[in-house]
Formats: sequence, structure tokens, C-alpha cells
Amino acid sequence: MAGRPRDTVVLTEEERAVLLAVTRSRTCPQARALRARIVLACADEPTNTAVAERLGVSRDMVTKWRGRFLADRLDGLAERQRPGRPPTADDDAVAHVLVRTLTPPPPGAGRGWSTRSMAAETGLSQSTVSRIWRTYRARPGERVTAAPRRAWSLPGRAEEIVGLFVAPPVCVLAVTARSGRGASVRTSGTTAAGRLFGRDREAAHVLAVACAFATLRGGTNGEETAGADHPALHAFIEQARSAAGPGAGVHLLAYGIPAGHRTTDGQDAAGHGRPRWHRAPSAEAWTDEVQRLLAADDPLPREPASDLPRLRDALLTWSTTWTPSAAAFTRVAPPRPSYDRPAICGPDSDSNLLDGRSTDHGGGTAAAGRRPSADGSPGAPVTTDPVVGMLREALLTGGHRSGDRVREAPLAVRLGLSRRVVRAGLHALAEEGMLDLLPGGATAIPVITAKDVLDLYALRASLGALLMRRVAMFGRENLAPASAALAEVRTAARDNDHLRIREDDLRYQDALARIADLPQAAHTFERLTARLRMFVTVLDMNYSQACDTIYNEDAVVHEALLNADGNEAARLWRVKIERCVRYMIAQLPEDDVAPYLWTTLAGRPRMRAGEARGGAH
Repeated sequence: MAGRPRDTVVLTEEERAVLLAVTRSRTCPQARALRARIVLACADEPTNTAVAERLGVSRDMVTKWRGRFLADRLDGLAERQRPGRPPTADDDAVAHVLVRTLTPPPPGAGRGWSTRSMAAETGLSQSTVSRIWRTYRARPGERVTAAPRRAWSLPGRAEEIVGLFVAPPVCVLAVTARSGRGASVRTSGTTAAGRLFGRDREAAHVLAVACAFATLRGGTNGEETAGADHPALHAFIEQARSAAGPGAGVHLLAYGIPAGHRTTDGQDAAGHGRPRWHRAPSAEAWTDEVQRLLAADDPLPREPASDLPRLRDALLTWSTTWTPSAAAFTRVAPPRPSYDRPAICGPDSDSNLLDGRSTDHGGGTAAAGRRPSADGSPGAPVTTDPVVGMLREALLTGGHRSGDRVREAPLAVRLGLSRRVVRAGLHALAEEGMLDLLPGGATAIPVITAKDVLDLYALRASLGALLMRRVAMFGRENLAPASAALAEVRTAARDNDHLRIREDDLRYQDALARIADLPQAAHTFERLTARLRMFVTVLDMNYSQACDTIYNEDAVVHEALLNADGNEAARLWRVKIERCVRYMIAQLPEDDVAPYLWTTLAGRPRMRAGEARGGAH
């Protein structure tokens, strides 16, 4: 009996190629390979009976996988949830375990995370932690091994990784490869890590966590942004083309994009060719391909590259604050410098030039794409542990006085954390300068003296002047975050809200520091802001008589920056700092020798007609 014809299975060329690759794979599970053979046979045979006799399986199995494929196409061949005991760790717990590996281990845990230390940190069992790391190929410190090449693998002549894009469930890695007769095949002793994060043994682990996070959060994000039509993906591809440079092709290792989805990225105006897509069938396969790409026989240096910690911290911050409506995580290496490009030093780089607005120096466009929002708390530099930010805000709003010892137990109960975690966070704040570290490991609110004020503002004055000159090199369009922060200062001054204006004033200054696109300088400046917030809070500074003065100071600095006059902005910044020093020292129970000491150390800024030196702020 031949059986009745069933629903016809019609395969696209791309679906047939993926199914054939699965059947020929040496590493694919046999169950998945059998499903692929059933679907291919269903495309040739009209009845389930014929397919069952051809492959030696039951008709019920053929019926099941024919129906699954017709309903969900290639995604229908994946495993589904089966009945049984619910897992002990849900997606949120798994994501927390994976993201936590991006942070430093707790004190006493050795050089890296272990299953024991992670289990103690998260409350899960060691076997659960080990199973999570093994499933997502994200065990910290594990040696990278080369997996075999697949039909969809990246080319053997891959040279450098130039970009990473994560928008759950999509995860894309951009890799360059030379084409033509001069292209050389990469040997086993070299890696393709390159420009995005240098040669670092932890690179594969960071990328594995990124792909695992995209997989876990993909179901939450829904289907409206999945696939190659993600609005930010096209911009990422264009940036990766620019970073690749002339003569280099861009290959995109992708997971989360449907196999039948067509991409239309063609040649751009600069002449860069169409990127080639390499779609991994699973998150594990994507991670294995990354490990194959980064595997090397020669040992990598122990010291991490300077770019990988920034990538890790940025990914940590993005993943811990991610919501289904959050923007995609994008990281692209800067373009290679050209030999005939003018140097950033010399007479033509003066920030006072009339064409200073259009001076980019290789950082204007890239910096504009990385401008953080001005809505965050001032003096909150990006840390490797979100707990530090929670403790910082708790201390600033806790009503502490100068010299008070910080009690760990009430903070732990208030924030729902363990005392060990709170103690580690307080020590991190002590390293930032917000707290004083006492003998025995305790911390205390700093006792503020005139020397402390002079020390803080001396660094802030010099570093701020440098940042002002740097910001003046960018165009007006890059000052949008600072303009938005200045509008908040204006509103607070109009309402005469002295508590709000001291926060908005510092937020405006931090916005300028971030616009400068000098990561280390901006990070140091924000740490100084955090210490300054502590000083202002402990001294209970009252700026009710200086709201208009504060806004006017910021407005004239902003106007100088809009006019690309870096020297004038730096001069006005020094005037503002001197007023701040005089006003803060006046709140201290000491004699008036400190302001004259400040003038001796920092110098007296040049005053213009109509500028008053002795302001309230």
C-alpha cells in the first residue's frame, strides 16, 4: 500500500544547503542528522510510507518531522522542552552565572572563578554551575582548542576581528579576510584576534558569554527585531566595512538569523564589497567556530590587551541593564590610520582654528556613536561590578557625616546583599577615593580638610582644561549630550533648586568628559566627580544663592565649546574652579590661608572685564 500523499515539502536552495551540511557533518548529533535526512526525503517522496521505507524508520517519525518542518521550517528540527522536573536554574539565573564570570572573582577565590566560588556567590550547586559553563562553552580560563571546519565556517585566511554585534537573539562577529592572489592562509600558530581586543586568552570566553546571553534573552525580545532586518545591524555592517579598509573582505559569523532570510547588503559608495554571511546552526556551533578562529599553538601573553577589558566592561554594563527595548550592543574596531593622514599635533590642530568644528582626527564619528546618556548619576564611572554603583548611591543618600564609620550589616540588609559582597564593594569605593580605608579592612566617610579640597580641585582643574580643549575639536553635533545636560542645569536654576542644581552641574561636567573620547582621562575625571559628590554631601553645601551663577558659568563654557574655542573654554573652566575652591573651603572650620595657597599652587586665571572673582560658588 503506497499511502496517501501528504503535504508537499518544498525546500529553498538555502534550506537544502543547510540540511545537506547537517547530514554530512561529523560533529552534528545523529538525531539531528536523521531529522535532516527525513526532511530531504520528504521533498523527494510524496508519502510518509515511502520515506519510512527508504530510511528504515517508522511512519510516525516521518509524520512528526514533516509536520514540524512545515510549521516552523528549520527551527522546527530543534529540540523542544520535555516533561519532567523543572530545571533548578531558570534563564535569569543562567544569565547571571554567565555574566558574573565577566567580573573579578571575590577575594580569596584565586586567580579566576571556579565552580565552588561561583556556587557560593549565586546560591546554586557546583554541578549546576559546571553544567551551565559546559553547555554554553563559557568556562573561565579554559584553554581554547581548535574545532574542525564546517561547511559554513569562516575562511582559513581570516585575519582580524573588527566588530561584535549583539541584539538578542542575534549575535554577529565581523571578521576580515584578504582576497586575491596575495591572500595567505592563516596557520595554526597565529590567531585572528587582532584589532578589536588584541591577543588575549580571555577573548574567546567574552565572546562565548555574549552569544549565550543573546540565546537566553532571545525569547524575551520577541520576533519583531530578529533577523538581518534589525535596524542597527545595517549600520554595524557599514562600520565593519570601514574598519576593514580597502582590499579586505568582511565575513559575518552570525547566529539567530533565520537560514532562509535574504540579505541585501551590496557594494557601498566607498567600494567595499558585499559581506559574506556564515550562519551557525546553534549557539554552541557559533562558540566553537569562534574558538577555532582564536586557537593558536603558541601561548598568548599573560597580560591582557588594553582593549579587551574595555570590551568586557562595556558588555557587562550592557547585559546587566538590558531590557527588551534596549539598544543593540555594538563594538567596532577603529579604522587603520593612513600614512598620509595629518598628525593630531602641530600648528594645524589648534582648537582655536575657524574650521575646528569639522576637525575629526579620527574620533569624531566614532565618539559620537559611543556617547552615553546624560541621565545617569554624575560621578558613576563604569565599573566591573554593578554592586559598587548601588553602594555609591546608598552612601550619598544615607545622611552620613564626616568621619562616620560605614556599617556593613545595615547596608547588606538594605540592599539585599551578603556582607562579603558589601565589603568588597566598599573597598572598591575606597580605591576610587570616596571612602577612607581604616586598619582592619573597615571603611569610613572621609574627614575633609583644606588640603583634601586643594588636592581634589588641583587635579580637576588641570584635567578639566585638557578635556575642554579636546571637546572643542569636535563639531556642534557631538555636543548634543552636553546641551541636554545644560538644559537641566537651566531648569534647576530657574526653579532655584539648589539640591538638584549641584547634581545637574556635575552631570553636565561629566557629559563633557565623555564627549572628549579620552577613556582614561574621562574615567579619572568621573572618579574625581564621585569624590566631589561625597564632599558636597558631607559638608551639606547650600547653593541656593548661587544657582544663577552656576548656570552662567556652564553657559559661557558651553558657548566657547560651540565656537570651537578650546583655550577660552579652558580659561573659563579655571575661573569656575577657583570659585568652587573658595566657596568650599569657606565651609570648613579653618583659617583663610587655604585660598591663597590655592592661588600659589594653581596660579591665578586671567580675568576679563565684567567677571567677578569672588562668586558664591
